[in-house]
Parts: sequence; structure tokens; C-alpha cells
Amino acid sequence: MFNRINDPSAAARFTALILGGLLVVRLAAILLTPLELYADEAQYWRWGQTLDWGYYSKPPLIAWLIHSTTAIFGDSAWAVRLPAPLLHTIAAWCLFLLGRNMAGPRIGLMAAVGYALMPAVFLSSTVLSTDGVLMPIWALALWLLWRVRDGEAGWAGFAALGLAVGAGFLAKYAMLYFAIGLVLILLIDAPSRRNLLSLKGGLAAILALAVIAPHLIWNAQNDFATVGHTVDNANLGGELFNPENALKFIADQMGVFGPISFLGLIAGLIFMRRSVSGEPARQEVWLACFIVPVLVIIFFQSILSRAHANWAATAYPAASVLIALFFLRARTNRPLWFWIAGLTGFGFLLVPDFTLTARILTGLAWAGTIIGAGYLSRFKPEGLFWTGLGLHTVLGLFMMVVMTFPAALSGPLDLDNAMKRTRGWDAVSDQLAGFVEETETPSALLVDEREIWHGLDFYLKDRIDAPLLLWRYNEGAHSFAEQQPLTDAIDGDVLVASYRPNRRPAMAADFERFEKVGEVSVDLGTRPNGCPIERRLVLYRASGFEPLPRNQAWVERFDDQTMDAPEPCPAAE
Repeated sequence: MFNRINDPSAAARFTALILGGLLVVRLAAILLTPLELYADEAQYWRWGQTLDWGYYSKPPLIAWLIHSTTAIFGDSAWAVRLPAPLLHTIAAWCLFLLGRNMAGPRIGLMAAVGYALMPAVFLSSTVLSTDGVLMPIWALALWLLWRVRDGEAGWAGFAALGLAVGAGFLAKYAMLYFAIGLVLILLIDAPSRRNLLSLKGGLAAILALAVIAPHLIWNAQNDFATVGHTVDNANLGGELFNPENALKFIADQMGVFGPISFLGLIAGLIFMRRSVSGEPARQEVWLACFIVPVLVIIFFQSILSRAHANWAATAYPAASVLIALFFLRARTNRPLWFWIAGLTGFGFLLVPDFTLTARILTGLAWAGTIIGAGYLSRFKPEGLFWTGLGLHTVLGLFMMVVMTFPAALSGPLDLDNAMKRTRGWDAVSDQLAGFVEETETPSALLVDEREIWHGLDFYLKDRIDAPLLLWRYNEGAHSFAEQQPLTDAIDGDVLVASYRPNRRPAMAADFERFEKVGEVSVDLGTRPNGCPIERRLVLYRASGFEPLPRNQAWVERFDDQTMDAPEPCPAAE
């Protein structure tokens, strides 16, 4: 069927049909899921209550989006997440346009569907993150840049490119990788250099800077808070050589892009210069400029310190087009199928949050499916591409089902621990509000954990007539929640809702009176080892706030101390 889709109109209709179907499924999952906002989403919602040109740890675009959707649909979890599937659908369509312009409608179809069915996109379409906000802008900028390279963009196209690049920086600083790609294509690709180094290219640069400028001014006026947090997040202050993280990086990227897609991408990049020549080779090198720098930089970042799986996400819009080219142009290769099947099976052994038995069985099932599909497709590389997307579809729909029915499925599948950050916030807020209603309203509600602050900030809202404050362990602000001022309300009769037993002795020392008055807790399931997971807040009444100085002696005084800690789980011993 896919071989017949070489007509641009037919390919566009079929691509739109697939993307539209996926959009409906993802919107339904957002509307039906009982899973609640996790702390970062609640933080972005809080930012969106006050529009600004920047926030504590991120540029402003995600907060602006949430402000728009919640202003229309109200402060609900689904309204916060509503942009996510729409944004990824737009990104996929831009990649269809890029692939079609670059190498024909069939490549456009493969690129768009490949991106839309990425495991990370399935997940990112159900939560709102800065990656999800950046992806459509990045994909649009790639398409516009290719039109510039091919001489198909007039003044409007150059202007749109500049605006897109500027908007990308307002979404996430990872847009810097796009700038690196731009520099590389200027150095190695004559058509790009000829068209970008022109008056129209100057217009694009000016517009990009004009869009970014207000955010840069905001940073300068706020001690470069967002930039500083981004630098701190790299965590380059510790031991700077961790080679064991290399294998984890590869496993993470197999999970983000899909095992077959990622392994095919690496194989294609290694043997790229042998595959084709002329303009097809220049296309591949052009795309690689927006892939290789990201993967290399994040790979070395993971070895130097750490790297979250999503940090290399910006490599995959261009990679979605490139692997379509690789798989379509490659020759029949039986060993490639067996290598990818074996490495995929091994990759599942590194997946967290599942039992070893589950990982082994899943890995064997995936490897066996790949080999079986190889025989059915006579080991053609394009068959390997569609096999990967078929497996992504099964995995993605499975994720949608679990997301819709977490109470019934997360326990049997040992996913309680993976989902704990998105469950129980409304329930624990109900308990806290009930406790205050039965006792007396405090002057302030004080917590000792950033995630607890954000969870209660969204789900408790105005149900307790007292400010929500975060107790300070650090001298300065290390999170947005710590940036919120400790008002005079902390000098009154405070209700402490403590999550961390190891912080309670130090917290108690900041008050003249610190008395336990109860606790609230929510059952969040069990860990794979059988230990229970709960969100347990121990409640104290405190007054006479006189904080001790935060110095090294203070740190050493309370090191290894706990208060009212739960009994250790026997299964964990």
C-alpha cells in the first residue's frame, strides 16, 4: 500500500488521516485519564497565572500557552495538557512538508508518521512539557530552512524562519542546537550559505533577535535566573567522568526514538557516505547537521555528569526524515535485521520500573517479532522501518490504555512507582482541607518539599485560607517554590505538612514550639519489591519562628537525623 503513495495529494490526505486519528486518540486520553498534574506541570500552570517574559527555570512560551487554554477552559488538568497533542500533530505535519520537499511525498509520509509514533511523542502528547512546545517550532524552522536552501522562500519565508528561530528560544534553550546546525550548514552546504548570507538572511537574523530580546532583557533584570538554572542543571560540579552512563544514554535514546529507529539511525550515520552520492548525499549531510551535534553533546554530558533521556529530543525531528531516507535507499540486509533484533531485546533489560522477568519476556517478544517481520518482508530495510512503527503503535496504544485505567492496570504491571508523581494530589488535598476545617485555620501552611508545594498549590488552591509556604533548607532559592517569599504569616500559628523525615529535626529547630497533631496519607500502590508507596504528610503545629543560620555547622548538626520516620519495609531489607 505504501509503495503506491507517491502522489503528493494522496500522500497528504493519507498523512492527515493518520495524524488526525492519532490526535483524536490522544485528546481522548487526556480527557479521560484520572492521572493528575505532576509537579512541573503544576509549576508551569502557576507561572501562567502571571504573564512575563521569563520564569525561574524556563523561557516563557509554555506558561503563555497554559494561560491561554486555562483562560478558556478553566483550571483543570486536561486544560493544562490540551496543547500537547495539538503541538506534536503540528510538528509531524511540518516534517511531512520537509520530507516531501526534500525527497518526495513518500518520504514525507514516512517522516511524519515516524515522528508521530515515536514512544517519546506518545508520552509527551499526554503531558505538557517544554519539549512538546519546542518540537513544532523546531520542525517548522527545519522546513522553512530547507525552502531557503532550495531558493523557494521569498521575503515572507525568510521572515517566518527568523520568527520561528526566535520563538524556539522562547520555548526552550535547546534551540541553541538549531543554531549549531545553522553554523554547520553554512560551513559545508553551498546553497544554504549562498541564500542565508544575503539581505533576506539578514532580515531573518534581525527578526530572530527581536523576538528573543525581551526575554534577554528580563533575564538581565532578574540576575539571569533562567540561564543560571540551566547551567546548574548540567550538574558539572561533581565527579566529571562517569563512563558507565554511556550504556544508559543509548538505552534511553532507544526508548525515546524507538529501538529500531535509533539503531537504524546510528547504523545509517556510520555508513552514510557509502550509501549515496550527489544531491541525495547532500540531503543526508544537511539533516545530520541537526542530529549529530545534539547526540554527541548530550552523550558527553551524560558521561561527564548526567543527562535526562529527553535532553537529546531535538535530534529526532530531523532524524525522522533521515531514517526514512536511510531505510528507503538501503539494500536488502538480513544481518541488519538480526543485529537490531538482538540489540532491541538486550535494550529491554535496561528498562527501569519493571521486574527482570517482565523485561526478559518483553525483550524476547520484541526480538522475535522483528525477526518474524523480517521473513515476511524478505528482509527489506523499509520493512524494518514499518515493523518498528508497528511496535511503537502497539506500545503507544498500550500506554494510552494504562493512562486511562491506571487504578486497574498500574499495580499488575508494576507501574505504581512510575506513576506516583501523577496520583494522589487531590486526595491528600481533601484530607488537609478536612483537617483544617475540623481544627482551626493556621496562619500559614508550611511544607518541606518542592513537589509537595506544587501539588498542593494546584489541587488545594484556595480551600485553606492561609498562604502556602516552602520551608528553606538552603540559604538561597534553589527552586521556584523557594523563590516565593516567607511572609509574616510564618510568625503566627503555622500548620506544618512535612513529607521528609530527614528535614523535620532541622525544621523543628527553627520554631519555639513544634508539636505533632496528626497525619494525612494517600496509598499510591506498591513497588516491584512489594513495599508500599504512599504520600504521607506528618502534621505539626508550630509557632515562634526563629530560623537558625544556614552554615556548615548547621548542616553537620542535623546530618543523618530523622523525626517520625515510618517503619522500614521488611521487603526492602
